[in-house]
Amino acid sequence: MNIFLLILIISIVIALSFLMIWISDSSKDFFELIELELRSKGMKLSSCSYPGLFKVGPFEKISISIGKPQINKGAIQYEKTYFRIIELKTKNNKTKKIWVKITKNWFNETKIEFKPKLSQIEK
Repeated sequence: MNIFLLILIISIVIALSFLMIWISDSSKDFFELIELELRSKGMKLSSCSYPGLFKVGPFEKISISIGKPQINKGAIQYEKTYFRIIELKTKNNKTKKIWVKITKNWFNETKIEFKPKLSQIEK
């Protein structure tokens, strides 16, 4: 009976942690950040949506490594990656759907990567 209860509690904790990750990731709003990047290329952002918990689209699959925390610039390194599907309008008023990877760090600037690249969409 005790083993069953322990397995049940562990399962509930795992399910709740996945739920909290999903709620946290899906509620992040990167509309202004992405729009700023697109405006510099002469494009306009129409919509931005969360693809799902484990969906990374055309980007590399997520790898998980377990070990000691790495020290970077005197503190523990932090990196969080978010994925979004956006719909944009090009200079020619064509609508395109592309994937965006947003990487946030404590010490570095936020990196935004588009697939396909914006230079390929302009053509």
